[in-house]
Amino acid sequence: MNSSKANKLPVFPLGLVVLPGTIQTLQIFEPRYLSMVKNCMKTDTGFVITLSTNNQSGESLMSQGTFVEIIDFNQLPNGLLGITVKGCQKVSIKSVEQLESGLHYACISPITEPKVDDQAVLAQFPELINVLSQLKEHPQVKSLPLEIDLLSAESVSYQLAGLIPITPIQKQSLLEAFDASQRMNMLAKIVNKISENSS
Repeated sequence: MNSSKANKLPVFPLGLVVLPGTIQTLQIFEPRYLSMVKNCMKTDTGFVITLSTNNQSGESLMSQGTFVEIIDFNQLPNGLLGITVKGCQKVSIKSVEQLESGLHYACISPITEPKVDDQAVLAQFPELINVLSQLKEHPQVKSLPLEIDLLSAESVSYQLAGLIPITPIQKQSLLEAFDASQRMNMLAKIVNKISENSS
């Protein structure tokens, strides 16, 4: 993805959120998305995943999503195409158009978060690093091609948000956080609530 200017890219609205650095498997069955995936693989380009919510006026797409790249694909036992994508970059989504095929395209611009003092931010949240350190040793997590950098607040915050059991709306608010420091603060509250509910 061109890192400085807006690109016109396909947008895949889903009931889930993929965070930068995290891995997601998807089943593709609609013709419009099969053709989008084939085109992305042929041209070696990615697409954007954004959370879609349904309300009275129909489907509504979030104004921020994640640019993803396809890292693997396979034919699933049910005959559908399975793809594995990796979140690459938080992006803003503007001027969404729907083609006759039903596929959405939009003007996509990368969002670069303000840099934070990693050491200072991470020092405030030793319990979150502890939770992530434990999760990354889980056999299912170990089998994923994740690059978890425990010295980067951005990596810790996105990876932890991608691994804990939270709703898509919570995940979207973590994606839209101003920076890694705000995301870590939000995560601390969420993790606290999860541990209170499970004790």
